[in-house]
Amino acid sequence: MCGDRRKRPSLCICIGLVLCMAWVGFTGVGCRTDVPGRPKKAKAFNPGKGPVNSIRLFTLPMLFNLDGEPGPDAFKARVYAIRDSAPKPVPITDGTLEIIFFDGGLNSNQQVSPRQSWSFPGADLDRYRVQTSIGFHYDFTLEIDQSKPLPGKVSIQAKFTPLDGTSIFAKPVSISVKP
Repeated sequence: MCGDRRKRPSLCICIGLVLCMAWVGFTGVGCRTDVPGRPKKAKAFNPGKGPVNSIRLFTLPMLFNLDGEPGPDAFKARVYAIRDSAPKPVPITDGTLEIIFFDGGLNSNQQVSPRQSWSFPGADLDRYRVQTSIGFHYDFTLEIDQSKPLPGKVSIQAKFTPLDGTSIFAKPVSISVKP
């Protein structure tokens, strides 16, 4: 159609111009340039004050090897502190966060003594705290005591104890251990 210039040369030019204008319109919409001298507004999340109502624990689905020796010897854990009045996870400013490591599966009804636990007072938590667009969380890489062999399954739980002494537990996470 556009190869024969004797019949309709203006149609090809019109189609080309329309497509070009449409491309400029679609790609140019929503673009914004920074105005020199005007400060950019940072979107900062202000968690406010108040108690932590619950915590959430996330781990990698496997244990991993830090020391190069055969067998797993560490795990990664991420903890979020939730306040009902805040839309995002909040920082822990006081109290103690504890990560507890159990041999075998764990359910909320059984009383099992932990294999190992790590305790972090509120003042020490700052070095593990990360702030992202979804709020605050705490990242830990924790080494497991290798004094006895690991079973086929382990469980990890988080416990937060505020200054008033009432403990808040996260749901435990179970991980299969591959030899």
